[in-house]
Amino acid sequence: MIKGIKSYWNSKSIWRILFEISTYLFVATLPLWDKLNTLLLWLFVASSIFLLKPNVRLENIKQNRTAFFGLFALYFLFIMGWLFSTEAKDALRDMERTLTVLLIPLILLSHKREDFNLKKMYVAFGVGLFTAMVICWAVIIESILTNATPWVQAGYFFKWVYNGWNAVAPLEGHPSYFAVMLVIFIVGLIRMPEFVNLRRNKFKVTLLLAPFFLFLIETSSRIGVICLVVIAIVTIFKKLEIKRIFYVIGLLIALAILSVKFDFLGSKMSQIVDSKGNITLDRYDRWGAILSDFSERDNWIFGVGTGDSQSLYNIAYSKNGFMIALKDHYNAHNQYLEFLVSNGLIGLLVYLCVLFIFFRKTKLKGEALSFFIIIVLFSGSETIFGLSKGVFIFAFFYPLFILLYSKRTVNVN
Repeated sequence: MIKGIKSYWNSKSIWRILFEISTYLFVATLPLWDKLNTLLLWLFVASSIFLLKPNVRLENIKQNRTAFFGLFALYFLFIMGWLFSTEAKDALRDMERTLTVLLIPLILLSHKREDFNLKKMYVAFGVGLFTAMVICWAVIIESILTNATPWVQAGYFFKWVYNGWNAVAPLEGHPSYFAVMLVIFIVGLIRMPEFVNLRRNKFKVTLLLAPFFLFLIETSSRIGVICLVVIAIVTIFKKLEIKRIFYVIGLLIALAILSVKFDFLGSKMSQIVDSKGNITLDRYDRWGAILSDFSERDNWIFGVGTGDSQSLYNIAYSKNGFMIALKDHYNAHNQYLEFLVSNGLIGLLVYLCVLFIFFRKTKLKGEALSFFIIIVLFSGSETIFGLSKGVFIFAFFYPLFILLYSKRTVNVN
């Protein structure tokens, strides 16, 4: 009997079930706490190791070697950044944080596309996002109800008090990264053919999307809203239909109304460009200051190193009077600029090549289009690899969409 039990638990079908469950759990916890998500990442890795034989894994990776080598080159930038840094401790921290850029794709690209059910993954992702939102709303409601004047405090639901960083504080997260995950899910539900039956019931799908859309506004993430609008516009131009045009117009009207009601988002959006067309985004001047100081150092080829980049930023902030940025040790808030400063033109070129590989392999089919737009735009607003959450989002969805939308089908058994 014991032999029978061992045989049962060691069977391929059991490991496949565990792999599927761990995949959905990892995706579902992406919006939640990093420690929980990291714990389930190791379950995801372990179940994959026991599921596939080494020769099968190697063959599958060979079929996706271009993408994997591109990601390896991306991680190698952090190794090179460490070699060129005088602040070795900070550089080693960057290497540790970005290790999943290799680990997660190594697992995903070693599987067949048939091993992943995109619809179920999006359902798990949606459940995780909704769970995270409920946690945040519960904390907000508690704060309102425990206030001396709850009826007055409730009015602050639309203010900065409960928006932006404060909205996602219970998750110890960053509002823009959470907003990006919301956009990935929202556009997936709207665009994916797997949800076509759901979309036939307009009332049902509107009711389903409403809380996610509301929380997107609550994050007060300019880049999140911009990504959603750009994806909507690009989707229209790919297949021009009157119905789609009205949907986008309705989306823009809703965003305008909500930006007025949620005035923190409205004020942030108004700070991008003034009425005369001049760029008034606060980060724009900081980027110029960083680039100016970087130019003086004449490190265009290899950069200053990942460990020393923050010191350069602090000097640039101090010289140009960006005292809040200096006090809070702001990074570049621009992944392109971050790679240029840390790794020089080589680093910037490698990152652009990684994006081009994604473009070439997926042909921007399906949700690869949405993800590509998000990453390209988000890289201009945030330092994606500066937070573990950003690394996880990139390291998971990048190889996943290449695997699912690449022309070459892996049929190794």
